[in-house]
Amino acid sequence: MKNIYILILLLALTGCKYSFDLDYQNARPMVAIKSYICADSLVTIDISKVVPLAELATTDSTLINPHYSLKCNGVEVDCDELQPGISKLSLRTDAFSSGDKIEFVFKSDDTEKTTAGTVIPGTFPQYELELCKSSNAQRNIKIRYNDDPDTEDWYAASVKWNGLQERYVGLDEPQIKEVRNQMIYPPTGYNDLQLEPESYSPIIVSFQGDYLYVWKDSEEEDNEYDLCFNYRSNWDGYVTSVKDAEVQCTLFKLSEEMYRYLFAEFDSWNNPFLEAGMSSPAFTYSNVRNGAGYLCGYSVVHSEWIKDNLFEE
Repeated sequence: MKNIYILILLLALTGCKYSFDLDYQNARPMVAIKSYICADSLVTIDISKVVPLAELATTDSTLINPHYSLKCNGVEVDCDELQPGISKLSLRTDAFSSGDKIEFVFKSDDTEKTTAGTVIPGTFPQYELELCKSSNAQRNIKIRYNDDPDTEDWYAASVKWNGLQERYVGLDEPQIKEVRNQMIYPPTGYNDLQLEPESYSPIIVSFQGDYLYVWKDSEEEDNEYDLCFNYRSNWDGYVTSVKDAEVQCTLFKLSEEMYRYLFAEFDSWNNPFLEAGMSSPAFTYSNVRNGAGYLCGYSVVHSEWIKDNLFEE
């Protein structure tokens, strides 16, 4: 056993050496594009210039003489410019629909031609929701949906709740706090996530101030996903009970680009070997050619509010 411990120690102390060149001389500024495009919602595309580290002190981050083209299904789309003439350019245009093919091209005097594209996915397939009790404050929402086995699809979901919290703060009578559209935080580990079938795995990511459970479809037509959440994650130490609770599930269908970007973000932020210095940094996925960032599509539907009477059982 002692020899095994020594071997493990030696392996931990053994490092890997990577040789690579940082070509500062030929590095040029590049364009970063950021846009999550939701079906049937106003579109915003943020463009900025990324300056090489060696040129930060001498290079202006202003986009010089910018030109761009945004097309939907091959047809040019007019955009309104927000914040023109500074280091960040924001474009806004009317909503696109599910199935639309989006193509974006950008060029400025000191950056290369940069392109990105995506297809806005269709809506989340037909589904049923069932609220189940795991413990006093923990719940599972069973999401049953019909998935096309002939296509590769990507999904996400989040949960909000309304209700009344009883809080004791040293008074004889409890205080009643009304909660509206409160985001419910996900469980802290994979052991709390139950997923059927087991051929695909969820990830949990932060997205626009919310938390998303993100997963890829299986090869089965009928799918069931157990989305776990716990009311206690939103309680402080004074909350003793909840009344008149109801929950709403928001269901997303993602483009492949959005799924891959979110997965890369999750992977880069949840790598214990990287934190321990035992792994090289993971590079974030990008679908921007000759640039950085993302241009992704998704669609969203909101379920009806589901009464949670399980506290009374």
